[in-house]
Amino acid sequence: MAFSHCGHMTHVGNVRAHNEDAYEIDAEFNFGVLADGMGGHEGGEIASRIVVECVCRELRAGRPMAEALVQAHHAVRKSADNGEGKPGMGSTALVLKIDQGQFEIVWVGDSRAYLWDGESLTQISKDHSLVQHMVDEGSITPEEARIHPQRNYVTQAIGMSDLHSMEVGRIQGRLYHGQQVLLCSDGLSGEVTDAEISEILKLELDEKQKTDLLIQKTLDNGGSDNVTVLLVPAPEGTPKKNAE
Repeated sequence: MAFSHCGHMTHVGNVRAHNEDAYEIDAEFNFGVLADGMGGHEGGEIASRIVVECVCRELRAGRPMAEALVQAHHAVRKSADNGEGKPGMGSTALVLKIDQGQFEIVWVGDSRAYLWDGESLTQISKDHSLVQHMVDEGSITPEEARIHPQRNYVTQAIGMSDLHSMEVGRIQGRLYHGQQVLLCSDGLSGEVTDAEISEILKLELDEKQKTDLLIQKTLDNGGSDNVTVLLVPAPEGTPKKNAE
């Protein structure tokens, strides 16, 4: 099973005092969830923990993935109202589920999912962020977005958005032999370029070793944020892409 062999790690980084990222993998139910909290100590780290716990609980109960994120939104808002955490706390959410080589990804915020096909890296999620909106409008380029002063401003977040306007991103696809799905918080994507990620993923190493190198590269490049990485291979027995 894919998640039995995945690489996974979180690190506080070089600057922050607390880790507001959280994640969990479930090899039995074949999913992984990653959350990047916002709101500081006693805020963001609580929000991300609630998101991960709620999404895991909902998926194990058989709830559809997008609905699990809606339930997580309710849970974060309710916790803040009840005095757990801080008012206004929130979190991104990124969930991957694999079933017999078919994958589904849902997300809210700017934590990212990439597909590595053995040769090239493709971002398959789309950031809910101000700079992504500006890129879509054509007012800035993707290269300018990487260094834009408002690059960390998200337009959708679990707990912080009005429920009626919360947008859940979703993509489905098929994995083939040798492919990997990379899930990460913006601690990685904000510090390490796609080219640098590709150089690591092309190495003849297992998923854990590649994950370790991605975290280390983030720290070497500054490590200004918490960073979390999940690297999930295609399940054993999946066909090669050109075999069909």
